[in-house]
Amino acid sequence: MSYDIAVCRQAARSIPRAGVLTVALLTFLCAPTPPAEAQAARAGQQGDTTLSVQIDSLLDLQTVVRRALEVSPVVAAGIEAIRGAQSEGRVTAAAYVPSLAATSSIVRSNVTAIPVVGSQPSSYSAGLASSIDVFTGGRRGADRERARADLTAAKADDVSRRFAVTLAAQRAFYETLRAADLVDVARARVAQAERGYRYAQDRVRAGTTTRSDELRARLELTTGRQQLLGALDTLQTAAYTLGRLVGANGPVGALRDSTSGARPLALTDSEIVRLAVDASPAVRTARANERASAAATKSARTLYVPDLRVTGGYNWANQTQIVGGTRPGWSVALGTSFPLFNGFEREDAITRSDAAAEVARVSTLDVIRQARAEGARLLSGLRFADRAIVLSNEAVQSAQEDLRVQSERYQAGISTELDQLTSQLALTQARLGLVAARFNYLITRAQLEALIGREL
Repeated sequence: MSYDIAVCRQAARSIPRAGVLTVALLTFLCAPTPPAEAQAARAGQQGDTTLSVQIDSLLDLQTVVRRALEVSPVVAAGIEAIRGAQSEGRVTAAAYVPSLAATSSIVRSNVTAIPVVGSQPSSYSAGLASSIDVFTGGRRGADRERARADLTAAKADDVSRRFAVTLAAQRAFYETLRAADLVDVARARVAQAERGYRYAQDRVRAGTTTRSDELRARLELTTGRQQLLGALDTLQTAAYTLGRLVGANGPVGALRDSTSGARPLALTDSEIVRLAVDASPAVRTARANERASAAATKSARTLYVPDLRVTGGYNWANQTQIVGGTRPGWSVALGTSFPLFNGFEREDAITRSDAAAEVARVSTLDVIRQARAEGARLLSGLRFADRAIVLSNEAVQSAQEDLRVQSERYQAGISTELDQLTSQLALTQARLGLVAARFNYLITRAQLEALIGREL
């Protein structure tokens, strides 16, 4: 309900010497309606209290990592790669064992060595046949060496995959923690802005300041609410991302524990760099691939050596006059084969395997250099991040004290609204810097653990 001020004033003049009750009633009825933006601000202030994020469950870091490893297709691919490499090793080991096959046949034919009167003769036979390569020029040994190197590479790659998934799980977990911290910072900013807005309104009503202070305070409150909306949206997105990573059907929150802060490393810097160069999953995989490529080249060169193969068997058969029919008895044969010219296929195989071996050798050296540089870089970054947390804590404490002083000065009428808003903004920035420093430390530490393939 709203009333025209001029009409109310005319009505008041028309009442001769109205009593106090009448004047109070006219004052209430003719009070101006608050501006629309003020109503919207109050409505927004009431609506902010209902903003929330949907979280189905809270998980700690260990549970997040365990569940992520259980449902990750990357880890499943690594496990199956190990199974394939183990199967390849069984095949190369079985090359030293004679093969064994069973044969059988039934033949009816009128083609006979001696003419037969009456029914057509038949031939029935069953037998066992076996064969083995007695000399391959070293091909079997090279193939077995390559299979062992492939298995080593598959196991190292599996470790690398697991730590990559662990890093992704830790990153998602820390992203959720960071988003929750950003929400806390935004809520603190809104709460401080609401107090400042009330102070400004009180001073405007008291006539000790201009309406410009109230408008500035309202702008700070609106900006804080916008920051809160953005932080809530970021937290909701991070919760759904974490939920998908751990195999959940809904959003999952991060449960903060003692491992979420800075803590000393279990190894010295030199030991960590040495592990990165000698035992990191990436280096182990590269070296195993180099050995496998060298073994493949050795196997390809055996194509220039003739193979010797022994075959033998025993057949059970009936006596038959059919030409070419199987005869009962045993047989042993020793044979060799060597292609004199096969269209340069041997040369092509050797060239390709030798080129792959050279690429693997150069790649291994590059992976070692990268591991050394990355380990040193992450260690340096971890020291900087640890120091940044200390400085950020000091900045937050200083900003909190500065805001307390400025708030008291503003309430006493000594400082201006601009001074208080500047202190509020400085505190918000300091808190955001602390959140960023913590997140940077946790991610850098997780990357270092993924690089060396062990927890620190």
